[in-house]
Amino acid sequence: MGGHNETLLKDPAIEEWIWMRNNTHRYFKINKRTTPTLIAMGIVFPGLLFWLASSTQDKLKLGPVVKKS
Repeated sequence: MGGHNETLLKDPAIEEWIWMRNNTHRYFKINKRTTPTLIAMGIVFPGLLFWLASSTQDKLKLGPVVKKS
């Protein structure tokens, strides 16, 4: 019940991609190509989210909408 079924064919390309994806920490290196992505995802994007959150804090009314009839 619910065991692994070994009758499926395994694609070597997919298996290699899964292995590389699971082991990215072994092969990742900081270089000229990855530095802009690291800066954008580690500093710029969180900074923009913080700025957006702090600039809209207490300015939006998110309470329940009650219709008067």
